[in-house]
Amino acid sequence: MMSQCSAELCMLLIEDNFGELFARIFTVLQRYERLTLPRLKFYARLTDRQLHHGLSAMIQHHLIYHFTSLDDGNTYYESNPQAAYSLVRSGKILQLVENRLGEYAAQVLEAIMMLGHSSIAHLETLPELKSMRQRIPNGVHHDEIKVEGEEEKEEDSAAPNGDHAETEKPAHLHPTLKSLASHGYIHRLREAHFQSPNDNWLNASRIVASRPDVKQMKGKQQAAEIEQKAKDMVKEKTEGDLSRGLIYNGIPRGAKRKRNHGNSGSSNPAPNGTNGVNGDHVDDEGEEANDWSDDEDDVDSIPMDSNLIVRVNYEKLDVALRNTRFLELAEQDAPSASVEIYDCLLRRIEYQTPRCRDTFEIPREGEEGEQYSVPIQLSSIVEDVDPHLDLAGCIGPMEPSTVLNRRGKRPLDDDTNGVNGDEHEDEPSGKSRAYEIDQHLSILSQPPLNLTTKHVISGLPTWRVAFRGLARKLRHLELERMIESRYGDVALRVVRVLHSKGKLDEKRLQEISLLPFKDLRQTLASMQTGGFVDLQEVPRDAQRQPSKTIYLWYYDPDRVCSSILEDTYKAMSRCLQRIKFERSRERDFLEKTERTDVKGHEEEFLSEAELEHLRNWKAKEALLLAEVSRLDDMVAVFRDY
Repeated sequence: MMSQCSAELCMLLIEDNFGELFARIFTVLQRYERLTLPRLKFYARLTDRQLHHGLSAMIQHHLIYHFTSLDDGNTYYESNPQAAYSLVRSGKILQLVENRLGEYAAQVLEAIMMLGHSSIAHLETLPELKSMRQRIPNGVHHDEIKVEGEEEKEEDSAAPNGDHAETEKPAHLHPTLKSLASHGYIHRLREAHFQSPNDNWLNASRIVASRPDVKQMKGKQQAAEIEQKAKDMVKEKTEGDLSRGLIYNGIPRGAKRKRNHGNSGSSNPAPNGTNGVNGDHVDDEGEEANDWSDDEDDVDSIPMDSNLIVRVNYEKLDVALRNTRFLELAEQDAPSASVEIYDCLLRRIEYQTPRCRDTFEIPREGEEGEQYSVPIQLSSIVEDVDPHLDLAGCIGPMEPSTVLNRRGKRPLDDDTNGVNGDEHEDEPSGKSRAYEIDQHLSILSQPPLNLTTKHVISGLPTWRVAFRGLARKLRHLELERMIESRYGDVALRVVRVLHSKGKLDEKRLQEISLLPFKDLRQTLASMQTGGFVDLQEVPRDAQRQPSKTIYLWYYDPDRVCSSILEDTYKAMSRCLQRIKFERSRERDFLEKTERTDVKGHEEEFLSEAELEHLRNWKAKEALLLAEVSRLDDMVAVFRDY
């Protein structure tokens, strides 16, 4: 069951995106958890027309689960809080897809996101996905992307050189959909996706338990068999992966390998004029496509099935957002070249990781086993790293064949005159470059970074990422940042001592932290009021007298994370309510600025005072939305990663 703060946040998100009708139905289902249609109508106080239209639209957007029971024949409806909360991350998701696959891929994903789920045939008819066309002149073998408004103007000038064979939008839509599917950002819609995970599990368990071979088993063997078979059945029913046949050498189609001639970041957005998927990069001579060729085996010429229904895969997108957060963590302390290599490793891992965690609840610290990613061979990372990237510049010469003389200097080469001659440097071999990349990954595996882990499988070096360890590190860094900002560096020192040593009495805590008793007691009292530390009483006798009781201070990060998560939900709700209140105050003015004749032509129809007022309003709204986005990053750290 959801908490009150998270339920309020989901209701506000649905109301802001879909309106009051959706919010009322969702609130009733959250309050009563699981209802039939007559009971839902009674509690929601809605007409049949309103309720039927609202339920059908909410099921379309996967905000509601529904399940028809075979026992009584009733259909039960249940809210989907995960889908409701995913609305707050739509902007981050679209920005991530635009940076990786281009602007048009983000438009396609936005269209699917707005529809909830859609068939390929319906996407081909959407006007917003037909704003760009491919025109292929006679005798020219490359594609040129043109805008509809420029087609008629350029057709006359191109007529003397020959006619243009113009293709319709589906020829460009299908490669983009294949690119999104190969990355896992969209997947096939299955019937089990409309049912809650609990209903799918109970239905699969009931089917497995009714089999004759399972009925013959007894006791724990039967329970284990039912659990395993039901798990496999649920996985089969909910599997919607579309990346089969679209991945070549571990790289999905549409992914580009950066070939920069410097140390620039590899996460730059696609330049304007290209779609980032299969558009022609005229100016990017240093950027090469991956081993997958768009013309290989006529992959682009084969359209996707028009009857296929797809939806956004938020679990896979959470993996991509988590890797982005890991990369930001590496950028704080690691060299730039090491960050580039770490980005290549995370990309390889992302392609083979379907979700962040198999279980929804995060295990308690100390009771969790480490969860490693899939192993990535060093040779695969070497193929992805930019060959022009300077690997030895930040860590020095790393070639194993380099031998120093007694004075600690390298001997002069034969091609060097020893004084003023130009030294001829050969290109590094593949073996030495692999050694340098391995050394960079070794730097990332050392404390205090601990970002990678090396394993040797069948004599081949492979690298992994310890997901739970890094997620725990992110949680601790977020907690320490919050404690330091609220109570100062003295409180941060006390918390680190308690987290390292466990439960301590006041005297022992003062000896370790090297703080005066007065400052220590004030800090502990303020943090206890805020809920960051707590006190445990250990009586020496049955009378529990204060003079014969030991008081131990302790710091429980799991309890603190749970408390801060609720406070974060509440803060996000207050920000959304503030935006709603400010909009109601400026309703008349905003209605004027949002008119179709004024929107886009504000300078012509608005006065200088109104333009200044509009700029102030946009700045205020952007400030509140940015705060919601920052709080969502905290929720992802404490709950999802």
